[in-house]
Amino acid sequence: MKLLLSLILVMTIALNCCKSFSMGTNKIDYSKIENQLGQQQCFTSSGQLPTSYSSSYVMLSFNGNYPTPSGIQQSSFLESGFINIDLVGEQLYVDFLFDNGNTKTKGNLWGFGSNSTQYVSVNVNGTDYCFQQPLSYSAPSLEGLKYVGDFELGTVQCDMFSVNPGDLGNSSNVGLLVDKSDCSLISGSTENINNTPSGYTLTNYYYYNPSADSSYFQLPSICLNQPNSKQLKLKSSSVQLPKVLETYHFN
Repeated sequence: MKLLLSLILVMTIALNCCKSFSMGTNKIDYSKIENQLGQQQCFTSSGQLPTSYSSSYVMLSFNGNYPTPSGIQQSSFLESGFINIDLVGEQLYVDFLFDNGNTKTKGNLWGFGSNSTQYVSVNVNGTDYCFQQPLSYSAPSLEGLKYVGDFELGTVQCDMFSVNPGDLGNSSNVGLLVDKSDCSLISGSTENINNTPSGYTLTNYYYYNPSADSSYFQLPSICLNQPNSKQLKLKSSSVQLPKVLETYHFN
């Protein structure tokens, strides 16, 4: 029940956010694509793919499929946060809040392809901890997308793409909506298939920017210092990682 109420609250906030977008100065002129509906506008060549991007996001899952060490399993949760990715430098940063109705985890993740290492900072009972781990994510690029057709989300004209499911294998269909006017990420979704239990995941992107802020790739002091005795008692393998990176492996 707590999770259901949380989902309703977040969707209400998301709708209010969407309404506020139209009141800003970044109004979109769709006149340039009025005569080009029915054909792919974005990412028609590899040169059009972004080399970096950042965005806030809200992710809702009802019994969605997720990869685990023991195979594909289902999970229901709410996750919100901010993602910042440099594809050329193979660096990523995620600030996330995860809530599955039983536990909440607020944390940050830094990933570096140069040394195949990730750092995860979490707050447990009011105390901050940082764990160094082998890199478990590749920086999600936007290669391997397959154009499906046109889609209209509200009044926004979008290109719809199917996405390589990555570690989800043939257990899920993964889709992505991209604004035709500026090729910004709008929304992603997954659907459980092939005899797995019914389930869905929806991820909405807000304030998308086709560039990354390098300042987010700087590690905090807690991740640079030696772990203390309290941290050593915690198992890094039990630390919750952001789900947004587990679902959308855009490569």
